[in-house]
Amino acid sequence: MKKLLLPFCLFSFLIISGYKSEGKSLEKNQKYYIDSELGKDSNSGTSADQAWKTLDKINLSVFKPGDRILLKRGSVWVGHIELKQSGLFKKPITIADYGDGNLPKINVKGTVRDGILLKNISHITVKNIEITNFDASVDFQKNGPTGVRILAENIGTISNINLFGLYIHDINGDNKKGSNEGNGIYWECKGPAKSNIENLKIQKCIIKKVDRNGIRGNGTFAFRDNWFPNKNLTIKDCLLEDIGGDGIVVKAFDGALVEHNKLFGMRARAKDNAVAVWPHSSDNTVIQYNEVAFTKNQDWSNDGQSFDIDGNCNHTTIQNNYSHDNEGGFMLVISDDISAQSMMTKNNIIRYNLSVNDGLNRKRLFNFAGTTDSTLIYNNIFINNSKTNLEMELADIEHSLPKNIVFKQNEFRYNDGVSAKFSKSNKQYQTIQWIGNLFKGKFIGKNLLVNNVEGQESPPINLKRFPWKFMPKKAD
Repeated sequence: MKKLLLPFCLFSFLIISGYKSEGKSLEKNQKYYIDSELGKDSNSGTSADQAWKTLDKINLSVFKPGDRILLKRGSVWVGHIELKQSGLFKKPITIADYGDGNLPKINVKGTVRDGILLKNISHITVKNIEITNFDASVDFQKNGPTGVRILAENIGTISNINLFGLYIHDINGDNKKGSNEGNGIYWECKGPAKSNIENLKIQKCIIKKVDRNGIRGNGTFAFRDNWFPNKNLTIKDCLLEDIGGDGIVVKAFDGALVEHNKLFGMRARAKDNAVAVWPHSSDNTVIQYNEVAFTKNQDWSNDGQSFDIDGNCNHTTIQNNYSHDNEGGFMLVISDDISAQSMMTKNNIIRYNLSVNDGLNRKRLFNFAGTTDSTLIYNNIFINNSKTNLEMELADIEHSLPKNIVFKQNEFRYNDGVSAKFSKSNKQYQTIQWIGNLFKGKFIGKNLLVNNVEGQESPPINLKRFPWKFMPKKAD
């Protein structure tokens, strides 16, 4: 019996090993090359000299975890990519570049809605691609044109989407909010089954001249009575310029980090509400180390601020940012209509920010709108050294009374043409505590602040650190 057992075990081991070996060969990572000039769709696609030619070949092919789809630098395609397969956690499917020269370019030209669509798939990396979606035959496209769209529809959870080094520009959607807005990068969640996105990273992307939004999302499950939020968003080291409406909108996420981005010229063409960076229907959002400048407010409408903590949000922190020359002001804190769907915006922290010359067109620095609860504002520096002769509301309060606002140990410096004013009612100012703040320069109506204990000057800890290194040399 023992003599028979050894050969049998050896035979079984060889069979199992053979299956494993065969399995490994079937799962071998493959590279596919696409060259718009020299490629042919009849080629194998598996080497640079056997490259495919069109994006349609990608859309009609089946890829495996770990495969890399490589677009040749210098190539230009009219069309789009719609990937249909998922990778694995340690074997994402990657769309990237190869060769030398300019980034490979996808020029949609309004032929479809999305330059790249990632629908109901996970573990995907897209890097180093140029995307534009401009239809010159119309003033604006009516389908909500987008550079990259991530869609979770009736699927449950999709995860681990990484967008890196993309250059997205010239997208002509509608600048009217809630219509056919165009987007640089857009995420969306739909039902009927609860669906969401986990672990979305957007890094080192450049987004320019997009109407209406730079980076934002939307979703069916952002309401509190049907709450199924996205989780873990990172937007980092991106540059946004000349955006028609909103810059970065964190929508329906629990746990978002927005850091080290530069946003210049938001709300460039929109005539309705738009802000450079803001969360909505989101929890535990951190917005830090960003530079935000030149957000427009040409028409005396609302918004145009650098930052906003918007409706249905809980635990938002805005810290260590450099904000300057934003025409609508520095900060909006607001609640939507409070209901079973939308809770009161609460537990806000605004700290260690530097604001210079914000609010000159709208003539206000802060705007508190609706009933919000618990906003702590401390250790910020607000400077206005513009020579323009005007009065600016420092803390505007409208629509209803907020709760528990505290301004603590901030510095307000208005020493040149602009005067900061306080013109709200006694009832409105009862909602704000002013503790240890420094007011230096021209202030009107400061005696109306019913809960005010002023402080003494305390310079920043390290003038070489962000954002203090951006302080004007002649602040006084």
